[in-house]
Amino acid sequence: MAVTVTERGKMGKERLTKELEKAVFNWYLGGDDASLEPVFNCLREGLANEMEVLVPFAVPDGQEIKQLEDDVYALGEGTQVNFMHIDEGDRFIVPVFTSVAEMRKGENIAVTPIQLAVLLDIFQNRNECNGLVINPWGKNFLLSKKIQEMLEAYIPQSRIQVLQNGVLNVHADAIVNAANSSLLGGGGVDGAIHRAAGKALLEECRKLGGCETGEAKITGAYDIKSADYIIHTVGPVYSGKDEDAKQLASCYIKSLDLALANGCRSIAFPGISTGVYGYPLDEAADVSLDAIAAWLGSHPDVVMNIYLCCFKKDEYESYMRLLSEEE
Repeated sequence: MAVTVTERGKMGKERLTKELEKAVFNWYLGGDDASLEPVFNCLREGLANEMEVLVPFAVPDGQEIKQLEDDVYALGEGTQVNFMHIDEGDRFIVPVFTSVAEMRKGENIAVTPIQLAVLLDIFQNRNECNGLVINPWGKNFLLSKKIQEMLEAYIPQSRIQVLQNGVLNVHADAIVNAANSSLLGGGGVDGAIHRAAGKALLEECRKLGGCETGEAKITGAYDIKSADYIIHTVGPVYSGKDEDAKQLASCYIKSLDLALANGCRSIAFPGISTGVYGYPLDEAADVSLDAIAAWLGSHPDVVMNIYLCCFKKDEYESYMRLLSEEE
């Protein structure tokens, strides 16, 4: 399977591949009903912005290559290589990796950076190739020829995905903390996030001067490696008044505003105010969906993967009932 590499993308595209890793990870969390759209959003952005992947290869004798780091090599213009593949009977798939860390989950092999768009072009008309498998050692994604056809027709758009999982289990640029007004930690998801992030989060939160109900503030994620930021928002204590819904909606809108302002392309929400603050699940789900829809309506050009995380089954069922009614 000899090919000539005539084009290489720019280095420093790690953000694009990390976004793809996150979307694939969350796709697995979603199970059988998970939508491909969050993954497609990341793939389309990556293809439009020279996203690079790492491809295993072998070089014929006499060809010179340059070592960039352990196991990672740069191929010069016109270098002849044999891209490695996984046999599937009379067909094959080409393994690719989003990072060295993903590659090292299995056997260490020589890899080279190459633009995903270039790689797809190389194998597009090869009938014996079934496609590419992204991160074959871990939570992998088969970018088959059929999926590639779907991807070509897909128009990127913000996507709301409901996951029956805790917010700390989701991989996103920003995770949202249902905080109290002190921002100094508490019970439920607030306490869990503070414990997972470590003492440095508390130190930063002490400098923020608290947070009003319906507002949001952003910090680093520290020891939480599955996110870059934590957005802390304070939901209302349920009283049955109209003001409750306004304040709860504001939590979602202000959190999305902060995510956008800080360059996030994915955000994961827990159920805000549905724990000890007593907000009824169906009402809270309704408010959150309306608020997110309103925000998306006012940001038509934004592509944001939005995950609504349901720690309890009845939370998930509340969202699914509402979404089925909308359909």
